[in-house]
Amino acid sequence: MRLRPTAFVVLGLLLAVPLHAQDVAQPSAPPPTDVRLLDKVPNYAQILRHQWSAGVPKDVIEAESSNQMYGGLLGKEPLQATSLADCIALAIQNNTNLQIQRLGPVSATAQVRSARSIFDPKLYSNVVRDRYQTPAVTFLNAGASPTYFTQDLIANVGLRKTLLSGGQIQLEWDNKKYGTVPSLANPIVPQYTTSLGLTLTQPLLRDFGWKYALLMVEIAQNTEQAAYFQYEASISNLVAQVEAAYWALVLAIENVRVQEEGVNLGLEVQRQNEGKFNVGALAHTAVLEAQADVARREALLIRARNAEDIARDNLRALINYRQPNSSTLLMIEPHDQPTAAPYPANLEASLQTALEKRPELTAARLGVYGSGLQRKVAENQLLPRLNFVGQLGLNGLAGTDQQVVFNGTVVPVNPIATGGYGTALGQLPDGRFYNYSAGATIEIPIDNAQAKANYATANINLDQSRLSLQQLQESVTLEIKTAVTNIHSDLKSIQATRLARELEEENVRNQQARYNVGLATTKDLLDFQDRLTVAQFNEIQAVTQYNTDLAELHRVEGTLLSARNILLERLEPEKAPWWASF
Repeated sequence: MRLRPTAFVVLGLLLAVPLHAQDVAQPSAPPPTDVRLLDKVPNYAQILRHQWSAGVPKDVIEAESSNQMYGGLLGKEPLQATSLADCIALAIQNNTNLQIQRLGPVSATAQVRSARSIFDPKLYSNVVRDRYQTPAVTFLNAGASPTYFTQDLIANVGLRKTLLSGGQIQLEWDNKKYGTVPSLANPIVPQYTTSLGLTLTQPLLRDFGWKYALLMVEIAQNTEQAAYFQYEASISNLVAQVEAAYWALVLAIENVRVQEEGVNLGLEVQRQNEGKFNVGALAHTAVLEAQADVARREALLIRARNAEDIARDNLRALINYRQPNSSTLLMIEPHDQPTAAPYPANLEASLQTALEKRPELTAARLGVYGSGLQRKVAENQLLPRLNFVGQLGLNGLAGTDQQVVFNGTVVPVNPIATGGYGTALGQLPDGRFYNYSAGATIEIPIDNAQAKANYATANINLDQSRLSLQQLQESVTLEIKTAVTNIHSDLKSIQATRLARELEEENVRNQQARYNVGLATTKDLLDFQDRLTVAQFNEIQAVTQYNTDLAELHRVEGTLLSARNILLERLEPEKAPWWASF
């Protein structure tokens, strides 16, 4: 599966419900994948300062305050009524793990640039001055001088580039000033030589093929696309976690309310028993029984309030939002209540949707394709190396005639070769002095064991990618079946727990009436009150579980972000520089 757009940006959160807390600011969309990090490169002065200083620069490691170290959970702020939509928006903005995940595609984009850098032209130059001195062998080398020396000045400049064909082209301009003792062998001193040459080395077997040179770029782009879908999956997972934590907090708050009602009911029974005992209508054991039950219920209330604090901190830590000028994480009071509107969950439809939209599956398919590209690279390396090498150049030479005399006659010098550096340079464009060559080099490994091993590894990786995709499809199928089954079960559970709660309320009313006329004991009334408390908790638990499971169904289908109006827009991939087009 091929998808061209790779870079991305969270465009916005089209949330249907506005923020309900006036002190909570609407978060802006995250920056476009922090692409600016790719261009955050120090200049030469900064690099030299960093390289010649000990340790790590202070601006690299930022000291954190104690509040940041402890995650902002230590302080306490007033509770802020916050909707589920607001919590999702704030989490996408501020969740630390998501910020880490957001850097994955940016790193992948950097790898694309790195892979494409092979086509960057490289300008090079070298300047050398040398002197070589030795005893002269004969007068042909050094004339009448007993010493032979050379004193050269070399200044060369060139440009080389890798082509899309996999070949390398090089243009080089060489210049040399040659100084020595005038002699019969060299009567032109100083002597200037210059040449302009074009060299092409083109692979014909290994490192050659249809767009072979672009394979590494394509692999990096494929990885970049997979990183995008992994990031999309991370956002979907975070949204599901926020919803689960939000409804867990709602459930914990409702549990506190239910336990408080239970304590109040127990206190009322205790009050009634104490009144009846005071008038001699009830034994003291009934008062003790009521008091013990109140103590038990108060213990349950303490545990429920502790569970509420833990649930609120879990949601706060997940969202990780600090209000302006505050070091404490937002104290969230859920504004929304769970709903029990039936959702038409269908196993076949959900499974088909997941196979098409689940970002993890898309990333896995891209992984299989990338492994195939890697195997193609390894397969190419099994070939012998056969390169065409061609060269074409222009030459120039000139210097000063030193009038060297031999047997009383001045050694004649070609007039074309007399003059200065400008004369040698002017000989290049007239085309009379040139050189060319064409040939081939071949290299055949006897066993090529490394290439064979690399190909075997690439083949294994491809098989692993296929099996990983198959395993993920099986896992998604199980997740879909579980999620759909949970939805159906939750809807039935809501109906059952609602009916149970209504019946327990009626039972408590009946037992209260029987208790008032002495037909029921204190234990009977307390037992029915306990059953009502449990029934009330079971009902709200069933409703919150349904909302949590509904979010999980959307997640495993790959539709959670669209269901919550969260839009991720992929940007067009970076355009390659013009020199990477040939």
